[in-house]
Amino acid sequence: MTKIHMISRNPLHLTALTPPVHESGFWTFYEAEANKLVNGKLYLHKTKAEPSYFGGTIIGYRLAEAGEPYPGKILFKVSEEEACKGIGWEGDKHPMAWMGGILDD
Repeated sequence: MTKIHMISRNPLHLTALTPPVHESGFWTFYEAEANKLVNGKLYLHKTKAEPSYFGGTIIGYRLAEAGEPYPGKILFKVSEEEACKGIGWEGDKHPMAWMGGILDD
C-alpha cells in the first residue's frame, strides 16, 4: 500500500466536504504522483515529531482551478479514518522535509 506523511499547519490544507470525506490541498505534486497515491494512505502532522492529527484513504484528487488560492496545485479527496490518527512520521526527516516521500509497504 502506498502512503505519504506531510506537514500541514495551514488551514487551507484541510477542508471538510461531506464527513468523513475531506479535501487536503494545494500540494505540489505531479499528476502521476497524485495518481499513484489514490487508494493509499495520507497522514497529516503539525511537525515531524508529533503523531498524525488527521489521516485516511486517498479516494481521488483534482487540480485547483482558476479562482482558488493556488491554481494547478493538487487537492486530495480523503476519506478520514480514526486508525490513521496518532501515527508517527515515516520517511524523510531532514529539517527542510515537508513530506516523507511517497512510501510503499
